[in-house]
Amino acid sequence: MTPKGYPHISPPPRDSMAEYYRATVEWSGDSNLGTKLLAAASMYGYIAEMHENDENVKLIITVNHSTLQGLRNSIDELLVEMSKIEEG
Repeated sequence: MTPKGYPHISPPPRDSMAEYYRATVEWSGDSNLGTKLLAAASMYGYIAEMHENDENVKLIITVNHSTLQGLRNSIDELLVEMSKIEEG
């Protein structure tokens, strides 16, 4: 037998490596609207950061999830909320 009791040459199964999926949403525009969008993204627990450049801001929102469907649902939720804020 090979080390750790595995009867073959391949590496042992991973115990701590969890798969996750990530998507990034980027938005540029007016700083007042950017601040509202940043607050909404933060309220949902997404990683959000805002950078100022000249008269506009750039908002970068990162969404992580353990499943692809979960990521899609989270992105959909975020975009619906952002649309409400933009239209409001």
